[in-house]
Amino acid sequence: MSNNSSPSADNNLHGILLMLAGVFVLAIMDVIAKLLVEADYSPFQILAFRGWIISSCLIGWIAFRGQLRALKTTRSRDHVLRAGIGFCMPYLFFTALGTMPIADAVVIFFMAPVIMTILSIPLLKEIVGTQRWAAIAVGFIGVIIVIQPSGGAFQVGTIYALGACVAYSLLGIMDRWMGETEPPIRLVFYFSLGNAVIGTCALPFVWKPMPMMDVLIILGMAAVAMFAHILITSAYIKAPISVIAPFEYSALIWSTMFGLLIWSDFPARHVWFGAAIIVISGIYMVHREHVNNKNITKEAREI
Repeated sequence: MSNNSSPSADNNLHGILLMLAGVFVLAIMDVIAKLLVEADYSPFQILAFRGWIISSCLIGWIAFRGQLRALKTTRSRDHVLRAGIGFCMPYLFFTALGTMPIADAVVIFFMAPVIMTILSIPLLKEIVGTQRWAAIAVGFIGVIIVIQPSGGAFQVGTIYALGACVAYSLLGIMDRWMGETEPPIRLVFYFSLGNAVIGTCALPFVWKPMPMMDVLIILGMAAVAMFAHILITSAYIKAPISVIAPFEYSALIWSTMFGLLIWSDFPARHVWFGAAIIVISGIYMVHREHVNNKNITKEAREI
């Protein structure tokens, strides 16, 4: 009996399922972060605890596997810069979650592929064609519809969410730049360690005593973050970016569901409309990136 499913199709399906699971787990982490910030814990304190937990677990796991050499690097300055940018991303996003509905913050974060494309021009010297510039313009229209800069819906949380989106985009640019010499485990470890160190430096100014239950909640948050990273990384290993990336937008479903169940928040009509425009723009840009990569590969083979 013949098998109708090909290995590539099976891998794509597996990758999609891993991405959907990873995004769902990340949504749970966002819920925990919002609850902690609303309980008046500073994002500095949350990130310090989370960073130490994750970096300690990682170094224990690496040592157990006898791979401590994997952490040795010749790019210390780059890791310090990346750690600083990496800290800004969750700090700004967690701060935004304390002032606005979780789904609204997630929608603004969807702008990351557009911002990353713009930043790749001066930082990576990439060439962006007319079609991708059009997608960028459409994406910005979607963001303007969501944040309503001249209307009552605009709030300080929007600025924090946009700042987090820019920091995330810069982090993605640095990952592409450093990925040639730095393996993922090294990038993840120094990112987590940077969160821990920067957050700890601020603790004397923001410290709030934590009952054991809240400590356990942050411990769970760290475990959720590590699990989500494993799922999403595995998804990108299993299937091409062009197949996997669009399913990141399922975050809007989970954030809307959690926002409705826990805070009775539901995105306004203009948020859904803007989100649809941003998602279409992002998916198209991923598609164009896939087409460009195929053309580059084809040209390389012909040389």
